[in-house]
Amino acid sequence: MKRVLIIANPKAGKGKPLKKLPEVQNHLQSIGYTSEIYYTQNTTDYAGIQNAINVIKKLDCLAVIGGDGTLNDVINSIPEDFKTPLIVLPCGSGNDFATCLYGKKSIPEILNGLLRNETIQINIGECNGQKFINGLGIGFDGLVAKKANAGAAWIPVLLKYNLAILRGLFTYRSFYTNIGQSLIIAIANGPTYGGGFRIAPQADPTDGLLDLWQIKPIAVTKRLYFLSLIKKGRHVNIPGPYSHKTLKEITIQCYKNLPAHLDGEYFEAERFEVKMLEMVVGVVV
Repeated sequence: MKRVLIIANPKAGKGKPLKKLPEVQNHLQSIGYTSEIYYTQNTTDYAGIQNAINVIKKLDCLAVIGGDGTLNDVINSIPEDFKTPLIVLPCGSGNDFATCLYGKKSIPEILNGLLRNETIQINIGECNGQKFINGLGIGFDGLVAKKANAGAAWIPVLLKYNLAILRGLFTYRSFYTNIGQSLIIAIANGPTYGGGFRIAPQADPTDGLLDLWQIKPIAVTKRLYFLSLIKKGRHVNIPGPYSHKTLKEITIQCYKNLPAHLDGEYFEAERFEVKMLEMVVGVVV
């Protein structure tokens, strides 16, 4: 039988991976795969993931069960010449990249992709030495990511995210960088982040390019209108205070530390050195 290593984040999606694992393992067995599980110990558990992969000498697929943050941990754990295909099972609070890959398919439907043996090659980006697969957000949405990842555990993350957006609408100030004054700078490989915030609807993670969307200063009275357009991806066809281009690398120099997120994981920096790597990862579709 073929072998799958499951990388499971027990803390993702309020424990959803733990609830789904029996279904995942049973379905894998029904289609001819044995499976072993590695539970991540913490965020950025790179050494643990690497060791789990190295223990298995012949691995046919690496399954990631969690959210965008768990997928980011795996991407940062594997070498650039990693040949084993990945399959992404959405069980986090934000599953933007899995949605980009599979739409609304159920977990069994996603796993059935192993029977077709079809993969696509996904490009990987890097910011300040950290790999990413979905995207980078600087400024307003970085602050929103910080608020969404904090607070009481019993509050759904998407609710915290929406509450943080509402608060930030009236309080967050635009910032200055070497590319001009901005409210948000998004550098995207996938079309959405933040649980469906469709900031880069034209982004294609297989085209070798990153999509830069610069959201310029917006008057407080107009923010709700324009951000609702951006959330739905409708800003592409409506003129507004934003600009778009594709690129392979860029350096964003700020004048103070700014809130940011990488695949939904919060961090702060004053300088963001971003590039598309030569690295590609095969993903089962």
